[in-house]
Amino acid sequence: MPLAQEAYDTKIERDCAASTFDPRPWQDILAAVEELHRLGYVHRDLKPQNILLVGTEWMLSDFGLILPTARNTTMLTGSKTAFGTAYYAAPEQASDFRNTPAQADIFALGCILHDAVDPTGPRIPYAQIRSVGAHGPILEKCTELDYRKRFPSVSALRAALFDLWRTAQFTPPAANEANLLDSVIASPDDVEVWRALIKHLEATTAGERKPTLQGINGQLIVRLNSLDEMLFGRLVDLLCDWASGSSFDWAFCDVVGDRLLEAYRVSNVRSRCRIVLAAIDLACSHNRFHVMTQVGAMLGAAADNGLIDRILIEIGLEPLIVSHLKRIERTVQWQRGMWNEKLAADLNARDLPPPRDDSIPSGQ
Repeated sequence: MPLAQEAYDTKIERDCAASTFDPRPWQDILAAVEELHRLGYVHRDLKPQNILLVGTEWMLSDFGLILPTARNTTMLTGSKTAFGTAYYAAPEQASDFRNTPAQADIFALGCILHDAVDPTGPRIPYAQIRSVGAHGPILEKCTELDYRKRFPSVSALRAALFDLWRTAQFTPPAANEANLLDSVIASPDDVEVWRALIKHLEATTAGERKPTLQGINGQLIVRLNSLDEMLFGRLVDLLCDWASGSSFDWAFCDVVGDRLLEAYRVSNVRSRCRIVLAAIDLACSHNRFHVMTQVGAMLGAAADNGLIDRILIEIGLEPLIVSHLKRIERTVQWQRGMWNEKLAADLNARDLPPPRDDSIPSGQ
């Protein structure tokens, strides 16, 4: 592998000496752990020393204790050979290392975050972290002693972190929009407050509505779908326009991808097509591995044929989509056969050279 410039513990020390916290590495850290989990593995030894800066990206290293979550493969480490680093290890690693769940890595991420945001706070190995800072509730949730009470996934942790950082670091909505958003958050089952918010957003420019759309998380998106399908469709249109046409800073691209995926899961075919196209634009314009993988999942073998038919129509109207899909194949090693069968056949046909015209020109 390439030579790393530094490990994350060095950056933590430097930031703490300056009394600052830099959230930017967490985009890469969370994406890397999420990809590891998607592939069916648990790292079991996450710590700052195993997170390395290579070029401009933070990467995971030291997979000596990696464990497949599927038990029909050979484990790289026996159950009695090591227990990870105690200062970052979940309690279940001490009692049943062989059957460590993916939430053990969530526990370790909480410990690493604790190092970065509360370096002087005490931490007892295998114990829940208690912190009085702004990150306190997230640290406690990450390090619940019962793994079933922790964040269920990396994407859930990412959403919680962004919601916290959004309120502290990003431009807040205008006063009237903040009131409308607060009303939706306080009463997510009230159709009329949703209607007022969406009507207002539709009357604003893309730049003006950006701070408000940042505050509509995946849970709210899914909740609206269960309340009013038409309002949900209007919100999806706003989200897709925003995802396709905006330049997102470091923290937000993967979060937007997560929210598009949440909407995709509960949408009808028309909305799903809009969401997929927006996700393709987002993934390729920002070169995000995480969102590219989500596009692959949306258009994978299990994708609805009605959705694929719509995507093929869009490809006919906009050939650049094919270039984006091939770029996703190259970047995340998405094999052609992993797409929906009809989509794969269309891409294969486009790879063929044009037919030769062996006819003799007229007059010869």
